[in-house]
Amino acid sequence: MSRRTAVLVPAVCLVLSGCVRLEAPAPDADLVGATQPALLTLEPGEMDASVRLEPACPPTDPAEPLTAEDLNEAFQDLDLPYWKQSDVGASAVLSDGRVLWVWGDTVRERGTEPRMIDNSILISSGTCVSQLLTDDVAQVLPRDPGDLSTWPLSVLRMDPRPGDAPDVTDVVVVFASRVQPAEGQFAFLERGTTVGVYTVGGDGVPRLTEARYLTPDDPNIGAIHWGAGSAVDGDQVYVYGTRDTREPQVFGRELFVARLPIAEVVDGEALEYWDGAAWQPDPARAAPVIGAVEGPAERLSVNLMDGRWVLFSKFGGDLADTAAVWTSESPTGPFTATEVLDARFETPDETTEDDEDKIIQYMPLAHPGIPTDPGTMIVSVSRNLTDFAELLRTPERAVPLFSQVPRP
Repeated sequence: MSRRTAVLVPAVCLVLSGCVRLEAPAPDADLVGATQPALLTLEPGEMDASVRLEPACPPTDPAEPLTAEDLNEAFQDLDLPYWKQSDVGASAVLSDGRVLWVWGDTVRERGTEPRMIDNSILISSGTCVSQLLTDDVAQVLPRDPGDLSTWPLSVLRMDPRPGDAPDVTDVVVVFASRVQPAEGQFAFLERGTTVGVYTVGGDGVPRLTEARYLTPDDPNIGAIHWGAGSAVDGDQVYVYGTRDTREPQVFGRELFVARLPIAEVVDGEALEYWDGAAWQPDPARAAPVIGAVEGPAERLSVNLMDGRWVLFSKFGGDLADTAAVWTSESPTGPFTATEVLDARFETPDETTEDDEDKIIQYMPLAHPGIPTDPGTMIVSVSRNLTDFAELLRTPERAVPLFSQVPRP
């Protein structure tokens, strides 16, 4: 059979761009304006012994290249009971060469309750893939006190910090959106950002050690959603945020940047915002580093590559059919955009013409830390089915896809 391309239907507008006009319920009075509700805090030595990776994978060779074809085959053949399909798939390469993937809504095998959870983590060693599990087989980043869903946005890896246990090899930081679901498969409202910290010990298992609000609960549809992309440079973590300007016929997002010290990565009060000239503490003075007309989609990947800042997302918003890279010598820009590929990836050979009308593709992300063919980098795209019941029946039809593009 010939290879086909899945059609990016307008329904993706509902998936990511906030096109649905929702009336938010009254925020929890105890949470409004609070930047530091602690969802989880553990002391060293209190790690959950029940957390594990299944199945076991052999060690990886950090220098062994992986191709998009390798990853497509691995994910198409994946047979994990608690991971059948998901989206997002932001990645961080651990110090031993394994790749940690964070996922959003995750479909699990039939008979599992709930059938879908808000988030999950996979770790790949070459083409062998393990899932992070606990005894209760629940999501790996908890919901907030208001029971909003928690969807991962971006992930980064840091070196062990003073105070981490002696056997810690990696610190993984996950930024996630607190989401208010609404009626319909693709309707939701983002309410703020949560940050979770995982430490990887000598057994190679990531364990959640801290989770807090990074930004306060905010029902304003036009707010900046921080954590859409993130990267670490020196002793600073840079957190990018996107904002829907709500302008007619403008589908791109404004992009903003803030920073905070590595040592205070869960402290929203430590954020400094770029105002166009300097870093300062007032979020209301944050200025966009990329405008909305030719801006990225709601989600993007941010990487520091060979001394340059490289962003990867759709060009012109979630409805666009082209992905692009934006490059700059500085985290604050100016950024230069280069269109790199059709954002509608080729689908597997077994995709039927009927599937083409039901599959949507969105959220292209870059994974330049994964070693691959010289001069290229791995990119991924999330997929979903327009019929939720059908997604639950055949989740394998909507697993993410991988491709390769020229390395910036």
